[in-house]
Amino acid sequence: MTDAPLQPVIIVFWRDIPAQVIVGKGRRGAKIQLTERFEQAIDRCAMKVGARDTDSYLAEWRKADPYNVAGEQEQVARAEAARLEAEYDADRIKALIANDGWDARG
Repeated sequence: MTDAPLQPVIIVFWRDIPAQVIVGKGRRGAKIQLTERFEQAIDRCAMKVGARDTDSYLAEWRKADPYNVAGEQEQVARAEAARLEAEYDADRIKALIANDGWDARG
């Protein structure tokens, strides 16, 4: 039995709101943008905090530290995106918006 390869996973955030899952490196990596509700939450927060110009908006984007998950790139990317979709339910998204995009839970 062969072990599935470990894939580096990076989550891209605007403040503490996830936006994209990247699995692998470079052009061959798998990338999945999260659903529109995340984009809408980011846009609402950006407007709320006055991040209307490009520089202030872009300054809030960050990549989390990578972690490894076993599996094929596309499969891992889909699974991690589904996990984030489930973890960030409507109430959690509302709380993030209310707290200017920051996770009050720490």
